[in-house]
Amino acid sequence: MNIIDLSYLDTIAAETSLFGGASLAITAEALASGSNSLTLTDTNTLVRTVPSGKVTIGKGKGSAIATGDDPYANVSYWAAGFDKIIVKEGAKQGKSYASDALRIIALDLPNH
Repeated sequence: MNIIDLSYLDTIAAETSLFGGASLAITAEALASGSNSLTLTDTNTLVRTVPSGKVTIGKGKGSAIATGDDPYANVSYWAAGFDKIIVKEGAKQGKSYASDALRIIALDLPNH
């Protein structure tokens, strides 16, 4: 196949951002065994771009609690497209309980 007339195409002389974005996810796991076991997990995330359209902010929190035999609790996060990420996490474990909690704030700043 021969294409003869390409005059209708434009030349792009500089790099241009065509698509951008940021993603944030939080997962929580809680496991325990035994007849008196109890598990609870909760996650919440929000990603929004401020009205000026220049900064994207991601916020999230997660918690996991397990009581019983062989308790296990874990909270983890995944983030992509952010320039700055601040994470605070605290975990505790005892013979019959385990807990984990996480808070995250992420910023996607404008590129100049």
